Amino acid sequence: MPELIDLHPENLGHANWQQVDQKSMPVLSVKQIRALEQAAFAQIDSFLLMQAAGVRSALKIVDQIVHSETHSARCLVLAGPGNNGGDACIVAGELKRKGLQVDLYQLTEGKTGSKDRMQAVLWALAHGVQPIELEPNMPLPEITTGTVIVDGLLGIACDRSPEGLIKQMIEHVNSHHCKARVYALDCPSGLNCDTGHAPGEVIHAHTTFSFLACKQGLLSQQGKGLCGELWIDELNCNTLLNTLVQTAGLGSVIHAVSRLEQLQRLPLRNHEHHKGSFGSIAILGGQQGMVGACVLSARTALMLGCGRVALTLLHEADMHLPDVQRQGQSPFLDLMFPEIMNKGIEDSLEFADTAVIGPGLGQSQEALNMLFTSLEHDKGLNMVWDADALNILAADSTLRAHFEHYRRKHPGKAMVFTPHPLEAARLLQSTTEMIQAARTQAAQSLASKFNCTVVLKGAGSLICNSKRMEINTTGGPALATAGSGDVLAGAVAAMLGQGLDEFRAASFAVYLHGLAIEPLGREREGLGISHASEIAQRMKTHLNHLLSQGARRNS
Repeated sequence: MPELIDLHPENLGHANWQQVDQKSMPVLSVKQIRALEQAAFAQIDSFLLMQAAGVRSALKIVDQIVHSETHSARCLVLAGPGNNGGDACIVAGELKRKGLQVDLYQLTEGKTGSKDRMQAVLWALAHGVQPIELEPNMPLPEITTGTVIVDGLLGIACDRSPEGLIKQMIEHVNSHHCKARVYALDCPSGLNCDTGHAPGEVIHAHTTFSFLACKQGLLSQQGKGLCGELWIDELNCNTLLNTLVQTAGLGSVIHAVSRLEQLQRLPLRNHEHHKGSFGSIAILGGQQGMVGACVLSARTALMLGCGRVALTLLHEADMHLPDVQRQGQSPFLDLMFPEIMNKGIEDSLEFADTAVIGPGLGQSQEALNMLFTSLEHDKGLNMVWDADALNILAADSTLRAHFEHYRRKHPGKAMVFTPHPLEAARLLQSTTEMIQAARTQAAQSLASKFNCTVVLKGAGSLICNSKRMEINTTGGPALATAGSGDVLAGAVAAMLGQGLDEFRAASFAVYLHGLAIEPLGREREGLGISHASEIAQRMKTHLNHLLSQGARRNS
């Protein structure tokens, strides 16, 4: 059998660093990483992989700091008791070899560590680095302006709050975060690398180097903010990794999708197309006082390229009556977007091929009636269920029975749910805490239970159906604003209306939603604070930019 891992001592420094938007890649759990390591160790010496991780990290650090005006020549390397500490020792030796001043502090708490870790200490010694064993009551190392700090304290194995000297060191590093440059090896110490949750003190890194593959916790919850700039090097194990993914040797694997692959999902637009080519969308919801949620969904769908949009607002009329029988109410008109029509529910369902159900809906009897009506319509529609539509579905067993019947009757129609964690918890009769502690399992359970594609929203939103799961890599805190979810629901509908299948429509809409707050063109920075209408407008701007890129690529 040919060698799968081409890694030799003479090319330890030949790194292949990637960022998650540069290349589509699997995103692994800690258990999957361990399985990948064992498969790799069957073909190559484990210490050689440790050397490659350490040497390549050191060279990347050197490459970055030589272009910085703020760094000093001093590097503070922190090595814990495990193999992550071994990686740090290799980094220390290589930084010393490159002419930097290196202080290597070991926090082993009396543990000798593995054979590879002990070899790593010898590597550091051989390169002129004398490790300092930090013990209780010793003063913590000084951190001056520009100090480069390398975190090798805990790695990916952390599932509890750090304690003792390691906790003290993490607190010490974080207190100097603004004046130092912090690099985390594999994972910021203190972060749960499966969930992205920090159970206690955790390193705030400026840059994280992830080895072998990207880890789920680096893209999820708190991890997305704590790891800083994220770089991945597969340590020449990419062929082995791809083989294991393709043969299900790692089980079910989440994927992060590159900018290029998302670009290839763009809905095509040709000269012969007309408004009917891009979908007719009905937005159902809008109880008294909550009309704005429907308006946001409708405007977003229109701005992102769907052909026609109609609103059906809960408070305006008897929802069971067609337009001609409505009781003379003066229908809502969006003066800023007069293209958006206003229809009764029967006319709306007849008009549309895609429906967004739930924005501003409320949980009244009238809202429940609207949901029953949408499921009982003979035509069958592509649907996006959001907000209170999901809450009512979770609470009403009769509605769930109608929903199941609808799915059996219209198996070819798209069905996308867009819950936030609390809505997901209600649908699964769970708690928000349990959902957040096991987001991948929650998304899979929802997709299976309701036979749909699920967008489990949050930092590192998950897009899941029965066959595939992706994790979104765009976005940030500026999305945490009222109406942001209504915008996303409208975006999913717009992509469905333009012909994308339900999984790609959901994935691209989530990607674009996050991309909207990131820098565009000559902007130096993305948005720190935003509002839903601005997010929708920037989604349109980014989409037009992507379409122009796609047109240039295809010309």
